[in-house]
Amino acid sequence: MNDPFEHHGVGHLSASSINEYIQNPARWLLHVSGYRDRAGIPAMWRGTAVDKAITSALLENLSDDEAVAEAQSSFNDERASALANNQFVNEKKSKSESEAVERYLRIALPHYRSLGSPIASQKKIKLEYEWLPIPIIGYLDLKYDGVVRDIKTVGRLPSSVPMTVCRQLAIYATAEKALPLVDYIHSTKASSQVVVMGVADVEGHMRVVERAARSMMNLLSYSEDIKEITQLIMPNFDDWRWSSGEKDEARKLWSL
Repeated sequence: MNDPFEHHGVGHLSASSINEYIQNPARWLLHVSGYRDRAGIPAMWRGTAVDKAITSALLENLSDDEAVAEAQSSFNDERASALANNQFVNEKKSKSESEAVERYLRIALPHYRSLGSPIASQKKIKLEYEWLPIPIIGYLDLKYDGVVRDIKTVGRLPSSVPMTVCRQLAIYATAEKALPLVDYIHSTKASSQVVVMGVADVEGHMRVVERAARSMMNLLSYSEDIKEITQLIMPNFDDWRWSSGEKDEARKLWSL
């Protein structure tokens, strides 16, 4: 087939899909097959709500209280949407993450105000290569003069930037020709802080991105039938990334 991505309905790659392929290729194949998990993820709602509120506070000059109110509204909208679509929602986690939103914002907003207004927020980036028939697309959180910044809200502060995040920021930095920085907004009930970490060796991380993209293309080119492709790898259900619904669907796809 001329374009295995197009044949299997993959219109573009992203940092998340590339990272997923590297970490759990079977789970990536499941998603290529068309399955999407219907479980609501409160931690993602919290991250999205905080990201949006920070951007609004910077661009619309919101007060801390107004930003917190906007973030809570965003979180509640995500939860309501999940319930309306019959998604499973862990209410205990939902309550915990909702309560954490304000903690994250109270420590994050002074940090971002000290940086001044960003040049862009949630900017779409696109990388295109002659050897890759589809683009790599992403949306960076914040861009300043010569710098791209990514907002990460975490309950546990990493000792170094994980490779998944390095690849994500390398893609943004390459597209924008800018310095990549990660702002870890670390908050627990005991303490809160913002820790800024840089991403080194952008070219090295981009070589990994290229190798992964070529591997994804080669895997999909094996067959026009996704079930035949599944014969090449086996899912590891010990990986924590699988949801219960994904495991059930994967067992069907792999005939296990």
